[in-house]
Amino acid sequence: MNTSLQILLFIALLIAAAKCAGSLATHLGLPAVLGELLAGVVLGPTAINIWNMHWLATTPDGGASVAGVFKVLAQVGVVILMFVAGLETDIAMAKQALKPAFWSATGGVILPMAGGYLFCRWAGFEWQQALFIGTILTATSVTITAQTLMNLNQIKSRAGSTILGAAVIDDVMGLIVLSLVIAVSVHGGSGADRWHALVVPIAKMAACLIGIFVAGPFLTRWLMKAAARMHGHHMEVAAALALAFGMAFAAESFGGMAAITGSYLAGLFVASTPSHAKVIEELRAMTNSFFGPLFLMSIGLDVNAWQLGSKLGFFIVLLLIAITGKVIGCGVGAAFSGFNRRDSLVVGVGMIPRGEVGLITASIGFAAGLVTRDVYAQAVILVLITTLITPALLRYAFPKEQLSASISETAAVEISL
Repeated sequence: MNTSLQILLFIALLIAAAKCAGSLATHLGLPAVLGELLAGVVLGPTAINIWNMHWLATTPDGGASVAGVFKVLAQVGVVILMFVAGLETDIAMAKQALKPAFWSATGGVILPMAGGYLFCRWAGFEWQQALFIGTILTATSVTITAQTLMNLNQIKSRAGSTILGAAVIDDVMGLIVLSLVIAVSVHGGSGADRWHALVVPIAKMAACLIGIFVAGPFLTRWLMKAAARMHGHHMEVAAALALAFGMAFAAESFGGMAAITGSYLAGLFVASTPSHAKVIEELRAMTNSFFGPLFLMSIGLDVNAWQLGSKLGFFIVLLLIAITGKVIGCGVGAAFSGFNRRDSLVVGVGMIPRGEVGLITASIGFAAGLVTRDVYAQAVILVLITTLITPALLRYAFPKEQLSASISETAAVEISL
């Protein structure tokens, strides 16, 4: 079987497994995304280990590996998911949520980092290693939360808007912290070398964000108007996708930020145009049926619970710090901005998952020699566990009456259509 056929068969298997598991989770009263994630875990090295199967492990025609193509599709799915999350964000609510988003992100960076650093120092790590492990705990990747919020019809709620805004701010803060830690821990040399290593990444990030916020809205309005005047099918959706991928590329290549930050901002800009309803309608089916399941399965397929080994006690404490640090830190920040206790809890729970941002941070530390292979493996599993548990926790953090009202409102809209 050549590589092209392997890829087709593998994608068919994953989509079928993801949607069946998602349907089962929904039947049990759980978010569909949780079932799709767990399906990936079962197929991964924790249980079945599908990657070791002969028809996937070999590439007889010498082409791209099945795993390589699948990872690319999963990354595309991440960008599209965050673009759709931006599209479905209530702009007016997001502006109102700017203050709580900032304070939630601040608390969610400081508390996990301090807790991780102090615990690792107590466990005997050098200060550079402890500092970097704390840095890994600061990252928040809200892709899973955004998908869950969309499924629960809560992405336009006050708490949902705050979570999405806080995740973007958290991303920027986390990258600034990462630059600081790398400058202090890795770059020995003179003070000038450390200063250069610190200033350059922050300057690039600031310049990229300023450029995006200055040129982005103007470019988006012009592009969507031009697409609306063009002849052909789905021109506005194509233009919106081009913008999303372009801004994702700019954010990562020029600003050193995660690509999802750029795609989320692109979604916000398109949400302010008259074309946003049409773009959402046409993208939602593709996202829920193809790119979403592939991304969720990719996370589960990376989980290998057997790598914990003899460090289980250390891992459990670090996991508790990662979870409680976000819940308390972000929750206190939201409460400081006037949220009630339940909404503060929702914001804290929504900021728990580390996702691909945490994986990127961990890989940078491993490549720089700041963490050992064992610590790196634990960091990866921690990232994946926090991603796995968030959908269920978020489902039960929202007040039941609020979810019931949203479901009734959605049903009424569907009937009227």
